[in-house]
Amino acid sequence: MRAIVVSRYPVCLDGVIRLVAEMGAFENVDGYGSLDEALVSASQKPVNLLIIDSAAGDPEFEQLKQTVAAVAVAPVVLFAMLDPVDVQWARDNGVKGCIPKTAPRDLLTAALKLILAGGLYFSDIAEQVAKPRPTPGLRSRLSTRQLEVLRLIEIGQTNKEIAQALGISVATVKLHVQAILNVTGARNRTEAALRARGQIR
Repeated sequence: MRAIVVSRYPVCLDGVIRLVAEMGAFENVDGYGSLDEALVSASQKPVNLLIIDSAAGDPEFEQLKQTVAAVAVAPVVLFAMLDPVDVQWARDNGVKGCIPKTAPRDLLTAALKLILAGGLYFSDIAEQVAKPRPTPGLRSRLSTRQLEVLRLIEIGQTNKEIAQALGISVATVKLHVQAILNVTGARNRTEAALRARGQIR
């Protein structure tokens, strides 16, 4: 497995490379100061994860749709501070996660593991967007694991009980719960379960 990290800031680049390498999921973690260099490298040797340090208005941010297409099946993750509109735009253009630079180390690691497992992570969208999102088509908008978590929420299980039932960490459960809240537009677990009833049977 190979990961690529892109940042024009050397300190940030080195820090994220070190963190991703310490996850133990990758044989190689390569860093680049520009997205163009990273995409050339990705075209020469397959990549399994692309992390981009980018803010709205940066050239890298404007090229997200083309970047997602260029790396094919590898998930693209933004490491950035973005407003909800930009986070939603990134998501709509194929990005699999937006992790704020203020995220604690363990949350950042757990979010990357979630994304590598096929999930999505978009921090705080549900809390920041005033208008709740519509909920049709939940089955297609939630990963298999998120659907499993949602079903266990519906029967009243705690995060710890869900973690034990699914053989995952409590931190990972929390990420799945946040993703479920984001997709359903719910304010809490109970509301998410209520909104989901009848849509994922």
